[in-house]
Parts: sequence; structure tokens; C-alpha cells
Amino acid sequence: MTIRLLDPGGQSQAVERRMAPRLVRLDGLKMGLLTNGKHNADVLLRETAALFEARHGCSEALFHDKRNAGNPCKPEHLQALCEASDFLITAVGD
Repeated sequence: MTIRLLDPGGQSQAVERRMAPRLVRLDGLKMGLLTNGKHNADVLLRETAALFEARHGCSEALFHDKRNAGNPCKPEHLQALCEASDFLITAVGD
């Protein structure tokens, strides 16, 4: 009988990531809006976006509701948000 040893740590497939650079100003920038689909998340997100519009002249570039808080946002939706927006605001409801 052969005994096979396994490494319980597994192999890491981590991708190195960096934080986005801090925005110097907000005036006139385009906002991407992402909600998790929970109750009132869209209301919170819209109210927050309205403050950015009123105070900084920002505009909504794209709104996406991922509709399921338990699942990550699909890569194609994140890509679209990144391409259309200067910055992203997310909201969690309940």
C-alpha cells in the first residue's frame, strides 16, 4: 500500500492588485453605479449619486444592478463600468 501526502495549503492563484490612484478632483466626472440587488440598495445608490451630481457636477455614466448579493459582479459588467466611468460607487441594501 502506497501513502500519498497532500499539501493542505493548496496552490495560490492570487493576482497582484494595486489600489487605484486617488482622484484629485470630482468636478464633472462620470460615475459608474453598482448595486448588489438587496432591498433599498438602489435607493441609497441613487441618493448618493444625486449628492455627487449636485455638489460636483458629476454625471451617471452607467448603472448596474447585479441582482444577487451572494454572487460577484460578472467580469463583463465590471469591464463596462470601468470603460464608461471615471469612478465607481457601490451600495449594499437591507
